[in-house]
Amino acid sequence: MLTDEQIKDIKHQILKQIDSWHASDEQKKQAKQQIEAMSSEQLEEFLQKNNLIKNQEKEPESKISGKEQQECPFCLIAENKISSYKLDENKEAVAVLEINPLSSGHIIIIPKKHMQTEKISSQAFSLAKKLAKKVKIKLKPKDIKIETSNVLGHGIVNIIPVYYEKLERKKADEKELILLQEKLKIKP
Repeated sequence: MLTDEQIKDIKHQILKQIDSWHASDEQKKQAKQQIEAMSSEQLEEFLQKNNLIKNQEKEPESKISGKEQQECPFCLIAENKISSYKLDENKEAVAVLEINPLSSGHIIIIPKKHMQTEKISSQAFSLAKKLAKKVKIKLKPKDIKIETSNVLGHGIVNIIPVYYEKLERKKADEKELILLQEKLKIKP
């Protein structure tokens, strides 16, 4: 069973994704209304049907197990089991380019251990500040937002360059990601 906070976070992430769809405003509006109207049970069923979470009845567990952590996409990225556009890392976290960015140069800092947002280490935030400085120099945004979010139970830190007033999530082009990786990668 998902907690109220998890339900709120998941609905928020789904609603953000709907904004990036290539669909009419009316279709987006209807999809958002459906998500917002879902009860916690309906949301959990939706997530299970779309293979975003495991059916808890099949594997009842009160805490996150090692198996579930391995299935977390952020844990898999941190363990180099899923390819990513890595920029830097330290003992506690890894920095990669967001593949569905809110703006060009959007970076996520992923703690190497599966944890909630409030437990993110100071080393993860140090890595975020280091990369934010590099983004400011190389990409010259008007501003940079550093904020945390909790996606599928894994706390992350977002570094979001702000160029215009409106931030809009979209799928990044692979060529753009490669160019950004070259520009922003911290050389050893």
